[in-house]
Amino acid sequence: MKMITLICREGIEDEVRVMFSDLHITGYTVIAGVLGSGVTGAVTGKTWTDRNSMYLVALDDAHTGSLVNAVRELHARLVKENDGHEVRLKVFVHPCEMIV
Repeated sequence: MKMITLICREGIEDEVRVMFSDLHITGYTVIAGVLGSGVTGAVTGKTWTDRNSMYLVALDDAHTGSLVNAVRELHARLVKENDGHEVRLKVFVHPCEMIV
């Protein structure tokens, strides 16, 4: 089992949710208003456009690849639409073990 952590600007949440729907992913946790700093700059939350959301998705190994591929496709499309500049979408895959 894997835990996928997806962090994105709130402005692309609809696209993330459509991606989940297309992949029949119905179980996930959303944490809104996530702040921090990284390669695409600081997210301070001082304006309504300056906030991230974090999605946590636990998937069995057989379904992880589909989500990873879909995220890569979404990222590539968003970078292209942003004239080749990096977009605020980061995804991490971690080992996950359900204990309860």
